Amino acid sequence: MNDDQLKKLFQAAREVKPDTARAEYGFETRLLARLRADHEPATPWHAVVWKLMPMFAAIVLALGVWTAIEPGASSSDLQSALTGDRDDKTLVSYLTGETQ
Repeated sequence: MNDDQLKKLFQAAREVKPDTARAEYGFETRLLARLRADHEPATPWHAVVWKLMPMFAAIVLALGVWTAIEPGASSSDLQSALTGDRDDKTLVSYLTGETQ
């Protein structure tokens, strides 16, 4: 191919105007939506925690029920000391960790 033919092909390509009407449709709307999405603030941590609150409450309730129902709980010494089955020395030794 010589230079004259190449110049004619380039000139013909420059003269053809592509149909951009489809790409132009809704361009402003898409651009503004993209800009708003980029400038949207992040969700604060307390909003996420607030949405998870029912799950946290269910976990706390389940642990409370499990602790109350569990046979052979290790808090029987403390419970008996608090209810008066033993004297004050047992409570003090339990809370301070000192043995007498």
